[in-house]
Amino acid sequence: MTRTTNRVEDFLANRFPDNSKLTDCLIDLHRRYADWGLKDTKFDQDFTDGTDDHFYAYLWEMLLASHLKAIGLDISSADEGPDFKIDRSGQTIWVEAICPSPSGLPDEWLRESRPGEVRVQSVPHEKMVLRWTAALKEKNEKLTGRPERDRVTGGDVVRPGYAAKGIVGPGDPYVIAVSSYRLGRFDTDTHVGISQMPFAVEAVFPVGPIEVVINRETMETVDTRHGHRLSIRKPSGAEVPTDSFLNPDYAGVSAVLGSPAGLNAACGATAPIVVVHNPLATNRLPVGILGAAQEYVAEDKGDHYELRDVNEADGG
Repeated sequence: MTRTTNRVEDFLANRFPDNSKLTDCLIDLHRRYADWGLKDTKFDQDFTDGTDDHFYAYLWEMLLASHLKAIGLDISSADEGPDFKIDRSGQTIWVEAICPSPSGLPDEWLRESRPGEVRVQSVPHEKMVLRWTAALKEKNEKLTGRPERDRVTGGDVVRPGYAAKGIVGPGDPYVIAVSSYRLGRFDTDTHVGISQMPFAVEAVFPVGPIEVVINRETMETVDTRHGHRLSIRKPSGAEVPTDSFLNPDYAGVSAVLGSPAGLNAACGATAPIVVVHNPLATNRLPVGILGAAQEYVAEDKGDHYELRDVNEADGG
Protein backbone atom coordinates (compact mmCIF):
# COMPACT_ATOMS: atom_id res chain seq x y z
CA MET A 1 0.00 0.00 0.00
CA THR A 2 1.53 3.31 -1.10
CA ARG A 3 1.93 6.44 0.97
CA THR A 4 -0.57 8.19 -1.37
CA THR A 5 -3.12 5.47 -0.81
CA ASN A 6 -2.60 5.74 2.94
CA ARG A 7 -3.19 9.49 2.73
CA VAL A 8 -6.41 9.03 0.80
CA GLU A 9 -7.67 6.32 3.15
CA ASP A 10 -6.78 8.34 6.24
CA PHE A 11 -8.54 11.35 4.74
CA LEU A 12 -11.73 9.36 4.08
CA ALA A 13 -11.71 7.84 7.56
CA ASN A 14 -11.38 11.31 9.08
CA ARG A 15 -14.04 12.82 6.85
CA PHE A 16 -16.63 10.20 7.79
CA PRO A 17 -15.62 9.13 11.32
CA ASP A 18 -19.12 7.92 12.21
CA ASN A 19 -19.78 5.96 9.03
CA SER A 20 -17.30 3.13 8.63
CA LYS A 21 -19.42 1.45 5.96
CA LEU A 22 -19.32 4.52 3.73
CA THR A 23 -15.60 4.94 4.38
CA ASP A 24 -14.95 1.34 3.34
CA CYS A 25 -17.03 1.79 0.18
CA LEU A 26 -15.14 4.95 -0.80
CA ILE A 27 -11.78 3.31 -0.14
CA ASP A 28 -12.78 0.37 -2.33
CA LEU A 29 -13.99 2.72 -5.08
CA HIS A 30 -10.72 4.66 -4.97
CA ARG A 31 -8.65 1.48 -5.13
CA ARG A 32 -10.56 0.24 -8.16
CA TYR A 33 -10.18 3.61 -9.88
CA ALA A 34 -6.43 3.47 -9.27
CA ASP A 35 -6.27 -0.11 -10.59
CA TRP A 36 -8.01 1.02 -13.78
CA GLY A 37 -5.19 3.53 -14.36
CA LEU A 38 -7.55 6.51 -14.58
CA LYS A 39 -6.08 8.85 -11.94
CA ASP A 40 -4.27 11.94 -13.22
CA THR A 41 -1.15 13.14 -11.42
CA LYS A 42 -3.05 15.61 -9.21
CA PHE A 43 -6.00 13.37 -8.39
CA ASP A 44 -5.08 12.31 -4.85
CA GLN A 45 -3.68 15.72 -3.93
CA ASP A 46 -6.84 17.56 -4.95
CA PHE A 47 -9.22 14.85 -3.72
CA THR A 48 -7.81 15.16 -0.20
CA ASP A 49 -7.33 18.95 -0.01
CA GLY A 50 -10.48 19.39 2.08
CA THR A 51 -12.53 21.43 -0.40
CA ASP A 52 -16.00 20.15 -1.21
CA ASP A 53 -15.70 21.24 -4.84
CA HIS A 54 -12.72 18.94 -5.39
CA PHE A 55 -14.03 16.09 -3.23
CA TYR A 56 -17.38 15.78 -4.98
CA ALA A 57 -15.93 16.39 -8.45
CA TYR A 58 -13.51 13.48 -8.05
CA LEU A 59 -16.13 11.32 -6.37
CA TRP A 60 -18.36 11.82 -9.40
CA GLU A 61 -15.48 10.92 -11.73
CA MET A 62 -14.93 7.65 -9.85
CA LEU A 63 -18.63 6.79 -9.83
CA LEU A 64 -18.98 7.63 -13.50
CA ALA A 65 -15.95 5.52 -14.37
CA SER A 66 -17.37 2.64 -12.36
CA HIS A 67 -20.62 2.88 -14.31
CA LEU A 68 -18.86 3.04 -17.69
CA LYS A 69 -16.68 0.07 -16.80
CA ALA A 70 -19.69 -1.90 -15.56
CA ILE A 71 -21.44 -1.58 -18.93
CA GLY A 72 -18.32 -2.84 -20.69
CA LEU A 73 -16.85 0.33 -22.17
CA ASP A 74 -13.10 0.67 -22.78
CA ILE A 75 -12.12 3.92 -21.05
CA SER A 76 -8.85 5.71 -20.43
CA SER A 77 -7.75 9.06 -19.03
CA ALA A 78 -4.85 11.52 -19.35
CA ASP A 79 -3.68 14.62 -17.52
CA GLU A 80 -4.76 16.93 -20.36
CA GLY A 81 -8.13 16.73 -22.03
CA PRO A 82 -11.62 15.54 -21.05
CA ASP A 83 -11.91 13.24 -18.07
CA PHE A 84 -12.53 10.04 -20.03
CA LYS A 85 -11.78 8.75 -23.49
CA ILE A 86 -13.99 5.91 -24.70
CA ASP A 87 -12.67 3.65 -27.45
CA ARG A 88 -15.65 1.97 -29.08
CA SER A 89 -14.90 -0.15 -32.13
CA GLY A 90 -12.39 2.38 -33.38
CA GLN A 91 -14.54 5.42 -32.61
CA THR A 92 -13.33 7.87 -29.96
CA ILE A 93 -15.93 9.38 -27.62
CA TRP A 94 -14.99 11.93 -24.96
CA VAL A 95 -16.74 12.42 -21.61
CA GLU A 96 -16.21 15.52 -19.50
CA ALA A 97 -17.55 15.28 -15.93
CA ILE A 98 -18.75 18.06 -13.62
CA CYS A 99 -20.52 18.19 -10.25
CA PRO A 100 -21.96 21.72 -9.86
CA SER A 101 -21.71 23.40 -6.47
CA PRO A 102 -24.93 24.55 -4.77
CA SER A 103 -23.93 28.21 -5.15
CA GLY A 104 -26.99 30.46 -5.11
CA LEU A 105 -29.33 27.84 -3.62
CA PRO A 106 -31.07 28.73 -0.33
CA ASP A 107 -29.33 27.47 2.82
CA GLU A 108 -32.70 26.33 4.14
CA TRP A 109 -33.12 24.10 1.11
CA LEU A 110 -29.73 22.48 1.54
CA ARG A 111 -29.59 21.89 5.29
CA GLU A 112 -30.48 18.56 6.85
CA SER A 113 -33.66 18.38 8.93
CA ARG A 114 -33.17 18.23 12.66
CA PRO A 115 -34.46 15.15 14.54
CA GLY A 116 -38.24 15.35 14.79
CA GLU A 117 -38.41 18.46 12.59
CA VAL A 118 -41.10 18.73 9.91
CA ARG A 119 -40.52 21.30 7.18
CA VAL A 120 -42.58 22.45 4.21
CA GLN A 121 -40.75 24.47 1.61
CA SER A 122 -40.69 25.25 -2.09
CA VAL A 123 -38.22 23.53 -4.35
CA PRO A 124 -35.90 26.15 -5.96
CA HIS A 125 -36.35 24.66 -9.42
CA GLU A 126 -35.16 27.66 -11.41
CA LYS A 127 -32.04 28.18 -9.31
CA MET A 128 -31.23 24.49 -9.77
CA VAL A 129 -31.60 24.74 -13.56
CA LEU A 130 -29.23 27.73 -13.47
CA ARG A 131 -26.57 25.54 -11.85
CA TRP A 132 -27.00 23.12 -14.76
CA THR A 133 -26.79 25.82 -17.43
CA ALA A 134 -23.66 27.27 -15.81
CA ALA A 135 -22.05 23.82 -15.74
CA LEU A 136 -22.88 23.19 -19.39
CA LYS A 137 -21.55 26.60 -20.44
CA GLU A 138 -18.29 25.96 -18.58
CA LYS A 139 -17.74 22.56 -20.15
CA ASN A 140 -18.77 23.70 -23.64
CA GLU A 141 -16.10 26.40 -23.38
CA LYS A 142 -13.57 23.75 -22.33
CA LEU A 143 -14.17 22.28 -25.80
CA THR A 144 -14.55 25.42 -27.94
CA GLY A 145 -12.32 27.85 -26.04
CA ARG A 146 -12.94 30.35 -23.27
CA PRO A 147 -13.27 34.09 -23.93
CA GLU A 148 -11.21 36.18 -21.54
CA ARG A 149 -9.49 39.55 -21.21
CA ASP A 150 -5.82 39.76 -22.15
CA ARG A 151 -3.94 41.14 -19.15
CA VAL A 152 -1.38 42.91 -21.31
CA THR A 153 -3.40 44.43 -24.14
CA GLY A 154 -6.77 44.60 -22.41
CA GLY A 155 -8.38 43.12 -25.51
CA ASP A 156 -10.62 40.09 -25.81
CA VAL A 157 -8.91 36.78 -26.53
CA VAL A 158 -10.01 33.15 -26.58
CA ARG A 159 -8.10 30.59 -24.55
CA PRO A 160 -7.81 27.49 -26.78
CA GLY A 161 -10.07 24.58 -25.89
CA TYR A 162 -9.81 20.86 -26.43
CA ALA A 163 -10.76 21.20 -30.11
CA ALA A 164 -8.17 23.85 -30.98
CA LYS A 165 -5.50 21.89 -29.11
CA GLY A 166 -6.24 18.85 -31.24
CA ILE A 167 -7.22 16.71 -28.24
CA VAL A 168 -10.83 16.23 -29.28
CA GLY A 169 -10.82 15.39 -32.96
CA PRO A 170 -13.16 16.99 -35.53
CA GLY A 171 -15.19 13.77 -35.75
CA ASP A 172 -15.25 12.85 -32.06
CA PRO A 173 -18.50 12.96 -30.05
CA TYR A 174 -18.18 14.97 -26.82
CA VAL A 175 -20.46 14.31 -23.83
CA ILE A 176 -20.89 16.46 -20.73
CA ALA A 177 -21.70 14.32 -17.66
CA VAL A 178 -23.36 16.22 -14.81
CA SER A 179 -23.90 15.00 -11.25
CA SER A 180 -26.65 17.00 -9.53
CA TYR A 181 -25.93 15.39 -6.17
CA ARG A 182 -24.99 18.64 -4.40
CA LEU A 183 -28.12 20.54 -5.46
CA GLY A 184 -30.44 19.00 -2.86
CA ARG A 185 -30.83 16.28 -0.27
CA PHE A 186 -32.72 13.57 -2.14
CA ASP A 187 -32.45 11.94 -5.58
CA THR A 188 -35.99 12.88 -6.57
CA ASP A 189 -35.35 16.55 -5.71
CA THR A 190 -32.16 16.84 -7.74
CA HIS A 191 -32.99 14.72 -10.77
CA VAL A 192 -36.52 15.66 -11.86
CA GLY A 193 -37.51 19.26 -12.51
CA ILE A 194 -40.76 21.18 -12.33
CA SER A 195 -41.73 19.89 -15.78
CA GLN A 196 -41.65 16.34 -14.36
CA MET A 197 -38.84 15.69 -16.81
CA PRO A 198 -35.18 15.41 -15.79
CA PHE A 199 -33.22 18.59 -15.14
CA ALA A 200 -30.88 17.44 -17.92
CA VAL A 201 -33.78 18.02 -20.34
CA GLU A 202 -34.85 21.34 -18.82
CA ALA A 203 -31.29 22.72 -19.04
CA VAL A 204 -30.94 22.20 -22.82
CA PHE A 205 -34.49 22.41 -24.21
CA PRO A 206 -37.14 25.11 -23.55
CA VAL A 207 -39.34 22.79 -21.49
CA GLY A 208 -41.15 24.57 -18.65
CA PRO A 209 -43.77 23.82 -16.00
CA ILE A 210 -46.86 21.82 -16.90
CA GLU A 211 -49.74 24.04 -18.05
CA VAL A 212 -53.44 23.18 -17.86
CA VAL A 213 -55.64 24.77 -20.55
CA ILE A 214 -59.23 25.36 -19.39
CA ASN A 215 -62.25 26.28 -21.50
CA ARG A 216 -63.50 29.58 -20.07
CA GLU A 217 -67.13 28.81 -20.84
CA THR A 218 -67.39 25.21 -19.66
CA MET A 219 -64.45 25.30 -17.19
CA GLU A 220 -63.44 21.90 -18.54
CA THR A 221 -59.80 20.95 -19.02
CA VAL A 222 -59.01 21.15 -22.72
CA ASP A 223 -55.32 20.28 -22.68
CA THR A 224 -52.38 19.56 -20.42
CA ARG A 225 -48.96 20.42 -21.81
CA HIS A 226 -45.48 21.65 -21.01
CA GLY A 227 -44.96 25.38 -21.00
CA HIS A 228 -42.40 26.98 -23.32
CA ARG A 229 -39.50 28.37 -21.27
CA LEU A 230 -36.69 29.85 -23.34
CA SER A 231 -34.80 31.40 -20.44
CA ILE A 232 -34.66 31.93 -16.70
CA ARG A 233 -34.10 35.33 -15.11
CA LYS A 234 -31.18 35.56 -12.68
CA PRO A 235 -31.43 37.75 -9.56
CA SER A 236 -29.26 40.28 -11.43
CA GLY A 237 -31.97 40.57 -14.07
CA ALA A 238 -29.97 38.81 -16.79
CA GLU A 239 -31.81 36.18 -18.85
CA VAL A 240 -30.08 32.80 -19.04
CA PRO A 241 -31.06 30.68 -22.07
CA THR A 242 -32.40 27.16 -21.47
CA ASP A 243 -32.29 26.08 -25.10
CA SER A 244 -28.60 25.19 -25.56
CA PHE A 245 -29.40 22.23 -27.79
CA LEU A 246 -31.22 24.55 -30.19
CA ASN A 247 -28.19 26.85 -30.29
CA PRO A 248 -25.45 26.21 -32.91
CA ASP A 249 -22.86 27.44 -30.38
CA TYR A 250 -23.36 24.11 -28.59
CA ALA A 251 -23.07 21.95 -31.71
CA GLY A 252 -19.81 20.49 -30.37
CA VAL A 253 -21.69 18.92 -27.46
CA SER A 254 -23.12 15.61 -28.61
CA ALA A 255 -25.16 14.84 -25.50
CA VAL A 256 -25.60 15.51 -21.82
CA LEU A 257 -25.56 12.72 -19.24
CA GLY A 258 -27.24 13.55 -15.94
CA SER A 259 -27.40 11.70 -12.62
CA PRO A 260 -27.89 12.52 -8.92
CA ALA A 261 -25.10 10.05 -8.07
CA GLY A 262 -22.85 10.97 -5.15
CA LEU A 263 -22.35 9.53 -1.69
CA ASN A 264 -25.74 7.89 -2.15
CA ALA A 265 -24.21 5.67 -4.85
CA ALA A 266 -20.82 5.00 -3.28
CA CYS A 267 -21.93 1.71 -1.71
CA GLY A 268 -23.60 0.42 -4.84
CA ALA A 269 -27.06 2.00 -4.62
CA THR A 270 -28.50 2.58 -8.09
CA ALA A 271 -28.75 6.23 -9.09
CA PRO A 272 -30.84 7.10 -12.15
CA ILE A 273 -28.96 8.06 -15.30
CA VAL A 274 -30.42 10.05 -18.19
CA VAL A 275 -28.86 10.92 -21.53
CA VAL A 276 -30.15 13.78 -23.67
CA HIS A 277 -28.98 13.95 -27.29
CA ASN A 278 -28.28 17.19 -29.14
CA PRO A 279 -30.20 17.32 -32.44
CA LEU A 280 -27.76 19.97 -33.77
CA ALA A 281 -24.62 18.04 -32.78
CA THR A 282 -21.81 18.07 -35.32
CA ASN A 283 -20.90 14.57 -34.15
CA ARG A 284 -23.80 12.44 -33.00
CA LEU A 285 -23.47 10.10 -30.04
CA PRO A 286 -24.72 6.60 -30.86
CA VAL A 287 -27.96 5.89 -29.02
CA GLY A 288 -27.91 3.33 -26.24
CA ILE A 289 -24.21 3.08 -25.41
CA LEU A 290 -24.01 4.93 -22.06
CA GLY A 291 -26.29 2.69 -20.02
CA ALA A 292 -29.02 5.27 -19.37
CA ALA A 293 -32.40 4.37 -17.94
CA GLN A 294 -33.90 7.31 -19.84
CA GLU A 295 -32.54 8.51 -23.18
CA TYR A 296 -34.08 11.48 -24.94
CA VAL A 297 -33.79 12.30 -28.62
CA ALA A 298 -35.34 15.26 -30.42
CA GLU A 299 -36.83 14.46 -33.80
CA ASP A 300 -37.12 17.25 -36.36
CA LYS A 301 -40.77 17.63 -37.39
CA GLY A 302 -40.18 20.58 -39.69
CA ASP A 303 -41.56 23.45 -37.62
CA HIS A 304 -40.75 21.89 -34.25
CA TYR A 305 -38.82 19.16 -32.48
CA GLU A 306 -40.56 16.23 -30.84
CA LEU A 307 -38.78 15.02 -27.71
CA ARG A 308 -39.13 11.39 -26.73
CA ASP A 309 -37.51 8.87 -24.42
CA VAL A 310 -36.36 6.05 -26.70
CA ASN A 311 -36.24 3.60 -23.80
CA GLU A 312 -39.87 4.27 -22.98
CA ALA A 313 -40.83 3.91 -26.62
CA ASP A 314 -39.02 0.58 -26.77
CA GLY A 315 -40.56 -0.61 -23.52
CA GLY A 316 -37.19 -0.38 -21.74
